[in-house]
Amino acid sequence: MSKAPQAGRDRRALHRHPSSVRWLALSVGALLLAGCAGGGQHQSSATAPSSGLAALKSPLMPSAFFADGGDAFTAWRCTPSQDLVTTTPDDSRLRLWTALGETELPRAVVGAGSRYELGGLSFWRQGRDARVESDNGRLVCTLASERKTATRQEHPDTIFYAGGNEPGWNVSLDRNSHSLTLISDYGQAKDTFDYRVASVTNGGDAGMVLVSDSGRYPMELDLRAGACFDDMSGRPWPVKVTLRYGGREFHGCGQGVEARD
Repeated sequence: MSKAPQAGRDRRALHRHPSSVRWLALSVGALLLAGCAGGGQHQSSATAPSSGLAALKSPLMPSAFFADGGDAFTAWRCTPSQDLVTTTPDDSRLRLWTALGETELPRAVVGAGSRYELGGLSFWRQGRDARVESDNGRLVCTLASERKTATRQEHPDTIFYAGGNEPGWNVSLDRNSHSLTLISDYGQAKDTFDYRVASVTNGGDAGMVLVSDSGRYPMELDLRAGACFDDMSGRPWPVKVTLRYGGREFHGCGQGVEARD
């Protein structure tokens, strides 16, 4: 790989994520010292009308919620104590989720393994081992598990899927309308909501809050980009999810559903 094309990719990546680069370098460094993240928005293939959010045929979601073409999410257990999630959409870049958010690193030249670097942050993988380095320290990581990316083949009408345990529940956001379906109590209860977007934040620390009063009880769904792990299987996800419904609060993980089959 020549240095000129790589430099061009680095400049483009820095232009896309100038604030998240600085923020992630600081946050990873803080995690290391304590002992031990972004882009625009992602939309389904439907074209958004110009009459405002209420008329959209499909919801807009932060790009940090998606694998962006990656085939699988990988969980990394690191020392000092820190868990990470990564995916590689193609040979030229890696997407990295920490506990605090997401960032994208372009590939760098290296003699062995795969190295990705942006600003003061780098991720160097060699087989099942990896090192994450910043100006403030280093994480030594081991591959813990992988999970295939959720696609339309599994969820044909869904743009975002999330779930959790104890009791088992899952949420599916419809791809073509501002509605979602909640299945709770281990599949014994089902509710459909017409929701509105209460807030949305883009960038490395992307987040989104959806609220509704159209079901049996008021509902609030809080989505935050960040490394998330199923508390039973340990499988990795890129979004931390909090569901408030019927006087209860549920925690789980989610992911934007990839448009490919």
